[in-house]
Amino acid sequence: MKKILCFLLILMTAVTAACAAPQSPNEALTANPTGDLKAHFIDVDQGDFILLESDGDFVLIDSGESDYSEKALSYLNTAGVKSLKYVIATHPHSDHSGGLRAIINEIPAENFITSETDCDTFVWTKLLKAVDRLGVNYIDAKAGNTYSFGDSSFTIMGPLSDGYEGYNGYSVVVKAVCGDISFMLTGDAEKINEKEMLDAGEDVRADLLKCGHHGSSSSTCTRFLQAVDPAFAIVTCGKDNEYGHPHKETTEQLELLGCPYYSTAEYGTLIASTDGKNLDITSSDSKMKAQTYTAGTPKNPDSELTFIGNKNSGYFHEPICDGVKTMNPKNKIEFDTYEQAVNAGYKPCPSCDP
Repeated sequence: MKKILCFLLILMTAVTAACAAPQSPNEALTANPTGDLKAHFIDVDQGDFILLESDGDFVLIDSGESDYSEKALSYLNTAGVKSLKYVIATHPHSDHSGGLRAIINEIPAENFITSETDCDTFVWTKLLKAVDRLGVNYIDAKAGNTYSFGDSSFTIMGPLSDGYEGYNGYSVVVKAVCGDISFMLTGDAEKINEKEMLDAGEDVRADLLKCGHHGSSSSTCTRFLQAVDPAFAIVTCGKDNEYGHPHKETTEQLELLGCPYYSTAEYGTLIASTDGKNLDITSSDSKMKAQTYTAGTPKNPDSELTFIGNKNSGYFHEPICDGVKTMNPKNKIEFDTYEQAVNAGYKPCPSCDP
């Protein structure tokens, strides 16, 4: 009996110690969590402002320009945000991080995630000083780390290297997961980042894609779009913006894939909601009819998004490349995937760099 009691005491002590042990960033990797997840793509004109909520926990990704701080705080207060478990500044550009300092000054934040850069602009420097002054836990974004919030989790997918030209390449890319549904949120990540994720073998499949860099042609390459294979795409941009976002190259590829896309410029604030099985897209603008997707059902069965090879030159192209438009139809050959084109001996087009 004494031996049994001793064994039970040792077992209980071990269990207690395990429960008390600090959790690693990858605490949610054991299984896809189930429950509810909602993503608010809040209209702040030409900028990003995304709020994730799950079972009372909130994650803020970017904020738009500082001019929208009052609107941002009003939206967060209306949404019932009393504190933020994570604040993610995808990169230093002010259309993404300009309002974050005002927000964390008003709403307590536990953790701040960003990637290391050499940016020393006034807005970015003030934000980092506020993070330090307020005692917010600073986390350097590392690809592969997963963090839980409520019934959901998110994984850092990028950036995967450094030395990028400009700060867009340093964008923190996040994949949020709830049950069988996932959201790919890409900041201003560009084609180089998308290709790095693919070359690293990351699982980029997702049911919702927030197109990189406001729908610019610098992002959302054919390979990445095929790999993500989203049921819906979101573009965050301002109405009649000076950059022409979303660019025709991006919307044409989404149309070839057969993927419906919605922009904040056209519909205002967009909200994606899931119970882990069903994904619903709604808008603050009553013009938009609610859209629904159920996990496991075909997404884009009639996709025409392919790579186009030129039998004469030996190059292959993205379908929207100018080289395709001027190509003799007799020389065209279609490849379903990038790998098929390479294996057939074709070289990537130097212009569109598929």
